Amino acid sequence: MRYLSGLALLSIFVTSVQVQAVQLRPLADCSIKVFRGINKSHVWSGKAPEGCSAGIQVEKRPTGIFVTTWNSDRSESGWVRVSFSAAMGFYEVADRKTLEKAGRDITARALRIEQCLDSIIRVNDPLECRDHAVKTYSAGDTMGIEYNRSIWLDDDGRHAVADYSYGDTREAVSPPVELFSGTAVRPGTNLNIHDMNLFRREYLWYKRDQ
Repeated sequence: MRYLSGLALLSIFVTSVQVQAVQLRPLADCSIKVFRGINKSHVWSGKAPEGCSAGIQVEKRPTGIFVTTWNSDRSESGWVRVSFSAAMGFYEVADRKTLEKAGRDITARALRIEQCLDSIIRVNDPLECRDHAVKTYSAGDTMGIEYNRSIWLDDDGRHAVADYSYGDTREAVSPPVELFSGTAVRPGTNLNIHDMNLFRREYLWYKRDQ
């Protein structure tokens, strides 16, 4: 089966850091709260919303607002990081009713991707999703292996991507730079959501080149 050795290592790491299940819903909820905050104030505060303990990165791209959230855990044996990236068009962020509809779509997609990721971990079957895996070796002063796996629904729908990474090569777990590709929004920046091209819905769809 594909990535068999990687899955064996993953099992060891997951057990060692006591991660009982991969849950994307809390990360998706954090993302939606960030979108709501931007809708209300038109700025990214730079602070995690109430009830959200995840790391957060907000980006403004020509296609809309992208929010990436992540959590990580580690033990003496290794580290695990779970990340989730979701997008809304400017017109969705600007209108509260449309934002809530988009939020429900993000939640539904996160739950479907979560099922795919669980199946990948258990039996290496991505179900209705597509996935991309990368294994990196480190040598020198820091030796070890890092695995990175991105998962998204195979339906050309809204940008919603999970990233599952694990390894034994770093003292601290870094942010999921694999999911960053736009301009990071500095806290306090006015996003001018009402002045953007509000009706370019096609910008929300995500197609990954493999």
